[in-house]
Amino acid sequence: MSDAVTPELLERYDGNLPRYTSYPTAVRFSDAVGSAEASRWLGELPVGEALSLYLHVPFCDELCGFCGCNTSVMRSESARSAYGDQLCEELTRVAGLIAAPKNRRPPVAHIHFGGGTPTTLPESAFRTIFRCLHALFDIQPDAEIGVELDPRHFTPSMARFLSELGCNRGSLGVQDLEPAVQQACGRIQTFEQTRACVESLRESGFTSINIDLIYGLPRQTTESVCATARQTAALKPDRLAVFGYAHVPWKLKRQQLMPEAELPGRDARIAQRNGIDRTLQEAGYLPVGLDHYVLPHDRMAQAARNGSLRRNFQGYTADDAAHLVGVGASAISSLPGGFTQNIVSAAAWGKALAESPGLPVARGVACTDDDRLRGRLIERLMCDLGVDLGAFAPEDFALERERLSRFVADGLVEMEGDRLRVTERGRPFIRNVAAVFDRYLAGQDAGPGRHSRAI
Repeated sequence: MSDAVTPELLERYDGNLPRYTSYPTAVRFSDAVGSAEASRWLGELPVGEALSLYLHVPFCDELCGFCGCNTSVMRSESARSAYGDQLCEELTRVAGLIAAPKNRRPPVAHIHFGGGTPTTLPESAFRTIFRCLHALFDIQPDAEIGVELDPRHFTPSMARFLSELGCNRGSLGVQDLEPAVQQACGRIQTFEQTRACVESLRESGFTSINIDLIYGLPRQTTESVCATARQTAALKPDRLAVFGYAHVPWKLKRQQLMPEAELPGRDARIAQRNGIDRTLQEAGYLPVGLDHYVLPHDRMAQAARNGSLRRNFQGYTADDAAHLVGVGASAISSLPGGFTQNIVSAAAWGKALAESPGLPVARGVACTDDDRLRGRLIERLMCDLGVDLGAFAPEDFALERERLSRFVADGLVEMEGDRLRVTERGRPFIRNVAAVFDRYLAGQDAGPGRHSRAI
């Protein structure tokens, strides 16, 4: 990432934009799409094509002030166990709608438990969920099965238990190791806790470990985020995800507790990002897409090299499944006909399962042919930092080419015929480049009340 990003460029391009984990983005979802559409689209999944499954667990042992996830503290073990049973009920309904090869179950190549903190579920609930998964789906021998973890509430016995079930990828949050920053964010987590979690995962046979870092938090400095990046890189996680803090207190009440006056400004945020980038690359990590860093051996590095890197609601992934089925409160699915999202509230989601035989879908959006074309283009831009516009006929993108001229003049992209390439200087502005191809990004879809800051 280039330090040549100037205050003038930030003034011109910084703003509020989608993260483009889908197209159309989630602000286009409405209740015009519901259970009936989701059921029909599940039935349209190609027979025998491997799927990706996402299971959302909206519970944590304690809440962090910066968190933007759909989660809450749930103390009742019986309620958490009941949630596991509800996941199995939704999985059963979903599997019953998917056409499978004769005498076979629908194949699954990728499973991710997200949240929240999935390991807040009791071990008995996890065992039940895995029995359900194996009964309903044909989980491929080389499937990546990931789970999100909180090192503050994780033990070596948990690592062994998850490995026995088949989990092979762990994703854990660090965010920042500076005590003053942790105090401001309400997340106290020592380096020793993080190291112990990583070591226990490796000792239990996990083959991939991801760590999340955040810049732009209260009280952070360039020096402090670089120190966190150096300490974290010394643990040699296979992947790191480096996110800019999205301060959206109008959407998330818990963020109203963050000391807003101590948030770093725009120029400080980009300096922090540049510093983390230098630190991780010096430690041997390769930059991937907008915000990921990977060791050269990792599957994500291989996917980036061969052009098969993907981007979905989980962010960047080496999962090459064409469709993602989400279960659990607030989970989002990417299906042949469009996108669907489940009811967000865990209580309301569970009530819908209990009272209706259908799927607990709250909203979604049906995709047009133009949506699919632009969605593929935006995904390739976000993943490859370049795209051949000529491969997306019959659209000529005349208006978009004209809009790109200022990016070319500022050295953020290069255009040669139909080929568009984002420069290293332009990497921090890839969301801006993608937004050029977003037909919906105007009026009610734009602005700080709809999206987080781009930088």
